This record gives sequence, C-alpha cells and structure tokens, in this order.
Amino acid sequence: MTVIRLRGATIFDATGREPRRADVWLRDGTIGEIGGGVPAGDGDVLDLDGHTVLPGFIDAHAHVGLLSLYGQAAWSDAEQAAYVFRNLRESLDQGFTTLRDLGGIDGGVVKAIRAGLVEGPRVLPSGQILSQIGGHGDMRPRASDEPENPSFGCGGLVRNHALCTGTDQVRAAVRTQFRRGATQIKMFVTGGVLSEGDPLDVPQFTVEEIRAAHEEAAGHGSYVTVHAHSDAGLLRALEAGVRSFEHASMISEEAAQALKRAGAFAVPTLAVDEVLASDPASWGVPAHLLDDLDDLRDSQRRSVRMLFGLGVPLGSGADLIGVEQRSRARQIYLMAKEIGLANAIESATRVNAELMGLAGRVGTIETGKIADLVVYEGDAAVDPEIIGTRPPAYVIQGGRIVRRP
Repeated sequence: MTVIRLRGATIFDATGREPRRADVWLRDGTIGEIGGGVPAGDGDVLDLDGHTVLPGFIDAHAHVGLLSLYGQAAWSDAEQAAYVFRNLRESLDQGFTTLRDLGGIDGGVVKAIRAGLVEGPRVLPSGQILSQIGGHGDMRPRASDEPENPSFGCGGLVRNHALCTGTDQVRAAVRTQFRRGATQIKMFVTGGVLSEGDPLDVPQFTVEEIRAAHEEAAGHGSYVTVHAHSDAGLLRALEAGVRSFEHASMISEEAAQALKRAGAFAVPTLAVDEVLASDPASWGVPAHLLDDLDDLRDSQRRSVRMLFGLGVPLGSGADLIGVEQRSRARQIYLMAKEIGLANAIESATRVNAELMGLAGRVGTIETGKIADLVVYEGDAAVDPEIIGTRPPAYVIQGGRIVRRP
C-alpha cells in the first residue's frame, strides 16, 4: 500500500465546512483518514505547515484543442498535438486535475492520457460542438458553397464544429460524437462574440432540434450542455429539457428564475472575458465587436451575482482557447470578486463535480474519494490573490504528486 501523509496544513474541503488544520492520509490513490497527528515512520510525509490544501480544481469549460480562431487548419497534425499536450500538462501544473472539454478534443486524447502516454488532467470530451448552419461556429467564408466547416486537426485529436440542421442531422451528429468517445454533448443555442452574423441575443436551433439532442444524450446516459448568452435560446433549451448552461451572461431575472425552478446549473466564464479584453486583436476579434465585449463583461458579472443570489448552482469555466492557456485559475479569482472566495472555490470543485456526475469521486476532500488535491503556500482559502496570481506548490492527482516545488 502506498501511503502519503499531508501534515500540518489548513484543509478547505469544499463541503461547506470552515477551513481547519488537519492531517490527511492518502492511501493507494484515495483519501484516507482526515484528522489527528501523523505517526512517525508510517509512509511518506509532506510537512505543509503554512500551506492550504484544496480539492483538485475542475474546469467545466475547457478547449485545450482549439488553438486558433482562424488558420488552425493550416497547421500540421504534429504541431497541433504538441500544443494540445502542452495545454494539458500546463493545466495540471495550475492545479486542474479534471477538465470538461466543451468542443474540439476527440476520444483519442483521453485514451493517450489513460495509457500514461501524455500527462494531463482527467478529460471529459465533447467532440464536435453542434452548430446551426449560419450560426455561431459556422466558420465558412460568406461566399463559400462548401457543405461543411473547413477541416482542422485529425481523427483522435481535434475536430471542429459539426454543422447541422433539422432533427435528423442533430441526432446523427450526437450519435457520432458518442461513437468517437464523447462523454457529453455541447451545442450552441445563441450567437457568440467571436463570429460574424449571429448577435448574442439571437436564438439558434429550434426547440425540436435541441430536444432531439437532449433525448439522444439521455439515451446514452449523458446530457447536453448549451452555450447560451441570452434569454430566447436559453428558454428554448429549458423547454427542450436541458439542465446545463454555459455563460448565461445576458439573461433577465425571469430567465434566471426559470433556471432556478428547473434545478439547472449555470457555468459562468469570466476568465475568457478578461483575456479577450486584454488583447482582442490577437484573438481576431473584429473592431466592431469590441463594444459588445465590454457590455458582455459587465453583464456577465451582474448575471453571476443575480444567479448566485437566487440560489442557482454555479459551476466554473475558464473558456480559454489558444496555444498558451495559462490563466485557468483566474476564473476562480474573478468569481471570488462576485460571490466570495469560499463559494468560488466550491464552484470550481464540488459544484463542477456535481454538474459533471463525478460527485462521488472528486470535488471535495472526503474519505474514500480520489486523492486529487492542490496545495498552495499561504492561506489560499482566505486570500484570492494567492490562487489568482501564484502557481500551486504541489498538485496531487490520484494520490501521485505531479507538481512539487
């Protein structure tokens, strides 16, 4: 039996309990006892006086395979693979032991991680995002007569958005993603910031089309999560049975109340707003969309506060794309500004685990759960600057130390 003992740290277990000083035993990759002193000579010991131990972070909105908004198709498969694997390794170094990848990553990457060929978080892939023809994610030039999006990546690594129209095409697209290894389905039901011709308040896909995706996913024991910035698309998805919503950034109180009544989850994505605002030109954001971006940032912060006040379960997602995805933990820091640090940490741990169906395995520090932990020097359960600006001292994944000083 492999035993690691974490001694003398402050434990924030994300169960709602106050932080406390305690020792934690890790036994064969799971969390053992939590409590008293560590007997001398029994297993390896990490002396963590002055440190804080948190559950391993979960990013519920990742895109480790979306490396460039435009031109990725011209990159070689080898280059794309190298960047994807680096994004995975850097996510782990930032304390993220689980990623829900909402568009791009194919099932082959998950196999490579599980086989130990690539170091990275536990990944739950969505495969191709379902995109309405002419809607968000339709990356074809306006004058193009091509029936599908420009291809990039390769099978088993990265795939771009799946264009579909009508319930039959939607069902076929959902079945294809599950065949390739998807664990859930991602769908655009409103416009987005980074594409032309589909304003944020424009709904996409009909109720019947969204319901077709929802029914197919449910038949696979899974679910659909939808990109929804505004009311009309969000309410269509609720009517269709969807209970997982990304962004929810420009919604009314009536829509927020509808989410609450349905018992739905919302996943705010504040980090990407900050990154986009810092250097929009490098992301290819057209100048005429910059005003929308400023409005979106303000509106999303208001929505986070409103949803939290109503008691809607809030997950946490960074929504980063690109070849340098080094600011995932900023999402926790930015959420802390709106809902407080303890709630922001729980959003990125316990709530995300509940949303993703992993609550019995990860998301809190409790006996019997997988030993996914992140350790910061200092009082990271009190000072958001520590998580927002510093790397962790240690990251432990499945009881194995994968980052150390």
